Amino acid sequence: MKPDVITIELTADQGFRVQWQRMAAEQLFIGLPPVQILPLIPQLFTLCSQAQGLAARLALSGAAGYPREAAAEELEALTLEAARDTLRKVLLDWSLAFDGTPAEQQYLAQWRAAQTWPEIAALAEERVFGMAPATWLALGLNGWLDWMGAHRCAVARWLDDLRGADTGCLLLPILNAAMLAELPPQWFDAPAPEWHGMPCEVGALARESETLAPLLYHGQLPRARLLARLIQLARWLDGARLAVDWTPFAEGVLARVDTARGLLLHYAALDDAGRVAHYRIQPPTAWHSHPQGLIVNTLNARRQAPETEWRRQVALIDPCVAYEMRLLPQQRFHIG
Repeated sequence: MKPDVITIELTADQGFRVQWQRMAAEQLFIGLPPVQILPLIPQLFTLCSQAQGLAARLALSGAAGYPREAAAEELEALTLEAARDTLRKVLLDWSLAFDGTPAEQQYLAQWRAAQTWPEIAALAEERVFGMAPATWLALGLNGWLDWMGAHRCAVARWLDDLRGADTGCLLLPILNAAMLAELPPQWFDAPAPEWHGMPCEVGALARESETLAPLLYHGQLPRARLLARLIQLARWLDGARLAVDWTPFAEGVLARVDTARGLLLHYAALDDAGRVAHYRIQPPTAWHSHPQGLIVNTLNARRQAPETEWRRQVALIDPCVAYEMRLLPQQRFHIG
C-alpha cells in the first residue's frame, strides 16, 4: 500500500475494501513554537491551503491561551478558495465523469484567471447554472428538478442522468458539532474517524441535508450529493460564507473549518514551554475513506457495474489525494 494514496481493492468474497495510509505531515510540528508552524502550512498543504492555514491559526491561538474568532477577511479567503475548487471540480472531474472529456481549454483558462467573486460568478453562470447563480438558488428544490429535466446546460443534464438510479446506498450519520463534543480525547489516535463506531457524512450533503430531504428519502444519494455541491457554490456566490469554530478538547483546542469537500479538524496542544506537544489533523477524506465509509458504501452498491462506473463514482466523491484501484484477478489502474 502506497503512503498517502487511497487503495481501493475489489476482493472475491468481501466486495470493495478501502485503505488510506495517510502521511501525517503535522507530526513535523511537534516540538516547534506556533510562530514557526504557520509558515509551513502552505508548503505542506497545497490543496485547501486557506482552510488548513485558518484551522491551524485558530487551534494554535486557542491552545496558547489566546482564543479568537475568524476575521471577516479570513472567511472571505476561505470561501473564495472553496468556490474556485468547486468550480474546478465541475469543469474537470464532472465533465470527465459524465461526458468523457474535460471542459474546453478556453474555460479552463477562464477558471485559472477567475480570482475574484465577479469573475467566478460569471463563469459559473455560463458553465454551471445557465443563469445567474442567485436566480438559480431562488428556484428551490422543485425548480432545480425542472432545471435538470429541461437540460438547460451540461451540468443539468449530468444530474438528470442520475434520476431514478437505484443505488442501494445508505445515508451515513450526519456529523455535527454536538456529536463532536461527545468524542473522547483519544479519538484522534484511531486508524479512521468514527462516531459511536460509524463513519459519518461530513461534506456538502451534510450541510444541505434538510434542503435535499425529499431526494434523500427516495434514495437519490448520488444526485443529492452533486446537487449539494451546486447549492453550496450558489450560496457562496450569493454572499454566504463557510462556517468556522473552535472548542476546548482534551488538553488543547479543536478547530472546525468547513471546506468544499467537508469538515476539516485541527487539534493542537502545547507544553509548558509553549511548544507543540500534540497536533492532529482530520481531513474530510479520512471519513470518506473509512473501511465502512462513503467510498466503500457507494462502490459495493454498484459491485455489478462496469469499471468505468466505479471510476466515475470515486471521482464524484472527490477525495483530496490520489487513489489506486485494484481489481481481480490482477487488473490495476491509477488515478491521481
